[in-house]
Formats: sequence, structure tokens, C-alpha cells
Amino acid sequence: MKTISRALVLLVAAFALVAGSPLRAAELDAALDVKTNITYYSGEGADKYRHRLDLYLPKGQRDVPVMIFVHGGGFTVGIKDQYGFMGQIFAARGIATAVISYRLTPKTTYPGHVQDVARAFAWVRAHIAEYGGRPDKIFVAGHSAGATLAAMLGADPAYLKEVGESLDHIAGVIPISGSFTASARSGMFQGAIPIDPEVIRNASAIAHVEGPHPPFLILYGDKDLPRTGQDAEQMAKALNAAGTKADVHEIADHAHMDMVTGMMSPNDAGLRFAVEFIRKNSRPSD
Repeated sequence: MKTISRALVLLVAAFALVAGSPLRAAELDAALDVKTNITYYSGEGADKYRHRLDLYLPKGQRDVPVMIFVHGGGFTVGIKDQYGFMGQIFAARGIATAVISYRLTPKTTYPGHVQDVARAFAWVRAHIAEYGGRPDKIFVAGHSAGATLAAMLGADPAYLKEVGESLDHIAGVIPISGSFTASARSGMFQGAIPIDPEVIRNASAIAHVEGPHPPFLILYGDKDLPRTGQDAEQMAKALNAAGTKADVHEIADHAHMDMVTGMMSPNDAGLRFAVEFIRKNSRPSD
């Protein structure tokens, strides 16, 4: 798993270097405001590098929907700086985007990763209006390990409760190529240390589905990692059975990495589904 995660991060970085910005520099300056290295948590145990986020904002626009993006990397590698293209892509479509970092294993272990995502959510909800975003329309998205964390945040109310928030404050969840059923081999845990089965269950988003939850849009590739599609379908089925609206889409000709780097293309099906989901769930009638 660590080998796959490190390869993913290296490939994402390579794509960014080869392709450059999804927007040209001049277009970027004209269309977006970017605020980098904002500290979202400074309390006990704060990490001056990991408890930071970058904001990508549609220039001159107010009251726009907001997306928090959580990077992947098997809970052991990755950082927000490698995923600025995601901020650019969504902000260029009128969606203010916070790309966050969080502590990694072994510096933390479950539930530290998802607690950091909850802290970032609390900061965004408290401050995003200052930057033109709507605090009542915050979506949480992530890829791979980040998708798992996004789903955990949207399924188990305990994490948001710790930071004075609730599931009602999430407008929608967009897990991309994530896992909803944890295993003892997950990078969330400290390798050789035996894991209590109840802890593993508690770290599984699907174990907390009992509605109501925010709506989910679950995306995965037809060439994704083993069991990703099956896990996605099971999560969507559980959410719908609990009375929560959950859509799931398999994206053709997409491997695990393509699910995020593919969004650099304006014609990417996953990008289209994500933007439509955010816009639909941001309408006044919703």
C-alpha cells in the first residue's frame, strides 16, 4: 500500500510539472485569488506545516459554494502543495476551494487524520465568508485516502462534534476512489501494532451510515484499485437505504490516479459530475 501511495504522489507531481497549470499564468491572475499557507489549527499538538490550507477563490465573486479538497497518499505521504491544480480547476468554475494538508502516519494515527479534516472544516466554516464563500454550502471532497477521510467526516458525526460542528453543516460529500471499509492494513494505523476489531469497524465510514447524512457523490474508475468499485457501490446502497441521497458513477478509462489528474481536462466525466453535484446542491431550493 505504501508503494502504491508513493507512486501516486510522484505521478501527480509529474503530471503537474509536465502539464503546467490548468490555466495559463495570465488567465490565473485574471480569474483567481490564491491565499496560501493559512493556519487552520493552532491548538494543542498543532503542526506548523501540516495544519495549513490554501484557498483558491473566484476573483470578484461573492456568495459562491465552497469545496474542501483532501489529498490522498495512503495516510503516509502527500501534501496540499501537490494538488493546487484541483483548487484552480474548481475555482475557475465558480467554486471556492480549500486544499488542505493534515498530519500523516506515523506522526499521528487513527483518528488523528480525520480529526484534522474536521478542524479544517471548522476553520473554513468560520472564515470562508471573509473570502466570498458561503459557509452554508461547504462540500467535502477527497481522492484515495482523502476520499476515505471525507467519507468518514460525512458519515460519523463524532468528528465534527469535537470541533463544535455537525453533519448538518456539510452540503455534500464527494469521495473519489476511496475506501469505506477499513482494514488492519490501512495506513491509518501503526503497522505492527495489533488493531482491535472494534477500532477497525469504527474507522469504517459504512459502519456509521444510519441517516440522515449529507448527500454523497461517489466516483471511481473502471480501472481503479481492486475492490474500489465494489466498496463504492456498497456505500451508495447503504446510504440510499438509510434515506440519504447517494449517487455513484464509474468513470470509463480511468485508473486510480486518473480520477484526480484526469480532471485537468475540461471534458473529464468525473469533473463534470462533481461540478454538477455542487451546483445542484447549492441552489436556493435545495
